[in-house]
Amino acid sequence: MSTYVISDIHGCKKEFDAMMEQISFSDYDELWIVGDLCDRGNFNMGMVHELMLHQNMHLILGNHDQWFVKYMQMLIDAKKDPSAVDMNDDFLTWMHYNGGYKTAYEYMDLGFPDCYDIKCYMEKLNYYQELELGGKQYLLIHAGVGANPKKNIPLCEVSNCEMVWSHIGIDDNPYSDRTMIVGHSPTFLYGNVYDGTILHGNHADILHIDCGCVYGRSLGCIRLDDMKEFYVPSSYPYVKVR
Repeated sequence: MSTYVISDIHGCKKEFDAMMEQISFSDYDELWIVGDLCDRGNFNMGMVHELMLHQNMHLILGNHDQWFVKYMQMLIDAKKDPSAVDMNDDFLTWMHYNGGYKTAYEYMDLGFPDCYDIKCYMEKLNYYQELELGGKQYLLIHAGVGANPKKNIPLCEVSNCEMVWSHIGIDDNPYSDRTMIVGHSPTFLYGNVYDGTILHGNHADILHIDCGCVYGRSLGCIRLDDMKEFYVPSSYPYVKVR
């Protein structure tokens, strides 16, 4: 049995399937996805259905998943009555500037029973996961706990907003007793040298694993048992970001 961690799939199911084949993922393994299963990519509901079928695949909420959960009921209501859609600024920000329309359209194409099954599944997800493996402690959390927080801050004092929206530095792990594994910010944003690869903090107690698949880089995965890294090249166009 092996434990794998991946993040920010963003509907890139082709790459996800290739990764599962590459690591020979089986029913005896565990997979943790550190947020942002949805949006921007082309197969968002396909990814949700994949996770719902496998009890050994686990999703931690990211900011894009949180958006999806927030507007699920409104999208269901809009299947009957289009006027149910509230075109507020937050909804439009998700839809038009963060690729939410791809998730929303796929979701609304489903039948009502399927929509409610997905809603029940997504609403039960957590914002972080603590793991112990091989005598080591890990904290899996989408965006971290905010830049420069107090040392060893209790997680009960960290807001859900920070957990999914923080933009942290390379070494912003406030915990002295655990390795923090985060996604959210594609590693190329930390410098060209990290483009498309998993970023290890200078103090080896933090891993940034969003390798920018939906931006044309790669999908990265790490096996915690031996810290081996795996990569699948992206099929999406390369997006140059300033």
